[in-house]
Amino acid sequence: MRQVNTLTVACVMALLACNGQSETLFYEGFESGDATGWQLLGNVAVSGTQSIGNYSLRLKKTATAVHALDTTGYSDVTVAMRLAATGLEDPDRCYAEVSADAGQQWQTLITLADGQDNATFFSGSLTDAAFEDNPDLQVRFRSTGDLLGDYCWGDEVSVTGTAGGLQPAPDITQTGQGGFGNVNLGETASRSIVLENAGNALLVFNAASITGSAFALQQDGCSNQTLSPSANCTLTVTFTPAQVGFVAGDIQWVNNSDQSPWIIDLTGSGIEQGSVVDNYDPLSGSGAVSRSQLTYADLHATGDGSRVAMDAFTLPANAAHPQHQFNGRLALSNEASSGAFDEIKDTFRYTGSGDSTRKHLPEFDMELVQTGSHLVPVLRGTQANVHPEWEYIVQPGRVWQENGDNGASRAALPFALHQKNANCMHNGVMSFTFDGAGSVSNVAYQISSETCLYFKFDMWGRLPATYSAYEPTNAASVRAAHQADEAARMPVKPIAQLAVDYPGIDVSQFGSASETDPEHMTLFGLVYKGVNYVGGCDTRAGQYPFCDVLTVPSYSTAKSVFAGAALMRLEQRFPGARNEKIADWVPDCAANGNWGDVTFEHALDMATGNYRSSIYMSDEGASHTNDLFLPEDHASKISYSCNYYDRKATPGSQWVYHTSDTYTLGTAMNAYLRAQDGSNSDIFADAIVRDIWSPLGLSPVAKVTRRTYDSIAQPFAGWGLTYQRDDVAKLADFFNRANGQVNGVQALSANLLQAALQRNDTDRGPVPLTDYHYNNGFWAHEIGSDVGCSAPLWVPFMSGYGGISVLLLPNGASYYYFSDNDTYLWKTAAKEAHKLAPLCQ
Repeated sequence: MRQVNTLTVACVMALLACNGQSETLFYEGFESGDATGWQLLGNVAVSGTQSIGNYSLRLKKTATAVHALDTTGYSDVTVAMRLAATGLEDPDRCYAEVSADAGQQWQTLITLADGQDNATFFSGSLTDAAFEDNPDLQVRFRSTGDLLGDYCWGDEVSVTGTAGGLQPAPDITQTGQGGFGNVNLGETASRSIVLENAGNALLVFNAASITGSAFALQQDGCSNQTLSPSANCTLTVTFTPAQVGFVAGDIQWVNNSDQSPWIIDLTGSGIEQGSVVDNYDPLSGSGAVSRSQLTYADLHATGDGSRVAMDAFTLPANAAHPQHQFNGRLALSNEASSGAFDEIKDTFRYTGSGDSTRKHLPEFDMELVQTGSHLVPVLRGTQANVHPEWEYIVQPGRVWQENGDNGASRAALPFALHQKNANCMHNGVMSFTFDGAGSVSNVAYQISSETCLYFKFDMWGRLPATYSAYEPTNAASVRAAHQADEAARMPVKPIAQLAVDYPGIDVSQFGSASETDPEHMTLFGLVYKGVNYVGGCDTRAGQYPFCDVLTVPSYSTAKSVFAGAALMRLEQRFPGARNEKIADWVPDCAANGNWGDVTFEHALDMATGNYRSSIYMSDEGASHTNDLFLPEDHASKISYSCNYYDRKATPGSQWVYHTSDTYTLGTAMNAYLRAQDGSNSDIFADAIVRDIWSPLGLSPVAKVTRRTYDSIAQPFAGWGLTYQRDDVAKLADFFNRANGQVNGVQALSANLLQAALQRNDTDRGPVPLTDYHYNNGFWAHEIGSDVGCSAPLWVPFMSGYGGISVLLLPNGASYYYFSDNDTYLWKTAAKEAHKLAPLCQ
């Protein structure tokens, strides 16, 4: 029964100010022998047989008991509950939970499983700002047993709070962003931004200060203004670039809120539309280079050669500008029979002591275009071929002159072997010399690093080559695109510079060995105020020579940046798309009856209700998932995705991780978009690349996704993307700081994105683990106590198989790392980023 503390009554009757004194707002010990006020579903009753000698609420098999509460007028609200269990077997569970939004989303205080079922009571409590002044608070006991002897016992529910304590205060919200994207030199772009007082007291702004000479306040309706609650003011900011390249600045207002100063970050890039620099990125060295590895003689010798330091492929400090132009086709010979291979890790025993196609390069025959000292492949992104294991990704390299090369020019070309139908990435470099008469040396190559948990190796060799010199038909556009791509990159500084720019920061806490073994780190970085502070990029043979274009795999971060962004894009364009039913758009799923009530958003949330086991990651780790990952055709993948799992729960009620659900969602969204925009539309090429990634200036390699190898060419949606570090930085800023806006225009559903980023405390998403949420394709972890916040702090992040994390921190910073030793730790970095600006919100 509910008991109201007599102190509360006394305070009201005597009109006393009881602020500062914690009161019991609700208590239920079930000692009266009934459950009055509780909404019961399933086999639930109050029982006096529990071992501690008092009455408790007994839940048998699968059942729930919910009680609604009202904390209006109270702050510092704490919910405490006790829970015991008997007779549980996996996957049976008992839960004590609380909801701040009338039961739409639940936070878990206690979870009990097999091994915790000896009738011992466990206690849990939670204090959350969302519980304050809340008429829609609910508490719940829940059981998920399958057998008659599965029991959960709930007891001693207590809700306490402080009367009043909700001090009037202003609060600032912002609509619109200061990201301008690419703007032609001499032209002016403008952005309108609205600031609103979302608090309950007057908001007073001082005069604005603005930095960045290319930015100006064309209209300022906010400076020296006082806003009443719910009032707003508007400003118009312009960007007029005077030079090519990235520009950053900000606007700041000192004000009387706890958000002072309020800062709007300003960013933009100046470009020369359609212009191409003939002598692009000229080199000024003398050519006097001292070289002991990959010498001219080495490149003209036969045999595989030996492993070398990666700096043998690096543009030397004293390199001269190239005397020759490489335009045309480079083809290698003997790829399938030549080359050396040293296996480091082979979890699935792909290879043995004998020969294997995995130990050799695929056939290489590609067009290249030179622009100044840069050598650019005509085709970018993963290139499908007939090799059974590997596909190439070739990136822009460099061309230069060394005095020891007998008048020839020297080239180095970064590349990666991308595992066919999967996402492992093995990075290497090629090098060769050539002259103006079409003569080319052997091509030396070496792979000494990867982002791949289960298969690691070194590969090297020298292969005969031919050079067919001609001007490719699209050479001019290739040159222009490459120059524009480089100009649009976010500014890069080494991670050590962060401590210089922001004194007091310990940069060793980013990419820390305490969280990720440096031996398995590919790259990491912190994005803050328009700068990408970078680290890593090491290989087993030293620093990788082309860190700017080093390719890393997405794995399941694609569930956020592809599947999540795609549904947010559809919802923005076609309101209500989130609630479309999977069965209406995927015939394979309609056939078995398990998908008729599953929405697009349920699938994105990993809460379809179709599963075998609710134990964390049990379904995803099972051998049957090979039926999703190994087939190369869409029919096989979608048949497994639609039909393997049985209906176990109401959609939206149980989180179970399935990459197959994201594949199904991608299929459904593709069909839905085609119904709106025509049969040639594509959910990746149009909703993602055309509408978002191209305007953001992402690299060509990011604009290619893994697809099925049949005529359907279904994009995977849940894995199969490739990034450069600049892509990761721009995507993080797009979600975290631009709030889904492209050049000032809302591209993603603001509601779905805010929920994904845990900026809507009434929609946090399903609960996969204690202190974790999963919402709209994004993870979140609660770390308030770790960084000293007085209230819970939910940090949204993206996660990828093997050891990939991208944090979207509430202070506007984003931290990322790509590694492959199956660790996913990042609290150390988050705590250090807290020093840049407070994470507590």
